[in-house]
Amino acid sequence: MQVTSHRLQLAYVSKAGSLTGRLGPVEIGWAADLRDVTWIRDRGDVRGGDHEIGFADGSWWTVDFMGQGWRRMSEVFPARLSHLDPIP
Repeated sequence: MQVTSHRLQLAYVSKAGSLTGRLGPVEIGWAADLRDVTWIRDRGDVRGGDHEIGFADGSWWTVDFMGQGWRRMSEVFPARLSHLDPIP
């Protein structure tokens, strides 16, 4: 997942060339305008790193942030909710 100043997008990185030590091609699999992201809710009560991301149309998805720096990932989103907060 990549968050830019204007977009939230999922990037796919091929590991097809992993035997050579190089990663394969990178392509954008899905993207949304960051203005369409309305909230993020920490679901650490379920599992560390789990978050729900909500969109202006009422839809949402659950993501698992992991790896170095995942704790700062939610800082780039608008309204940050705890697991005790209701979904807006």
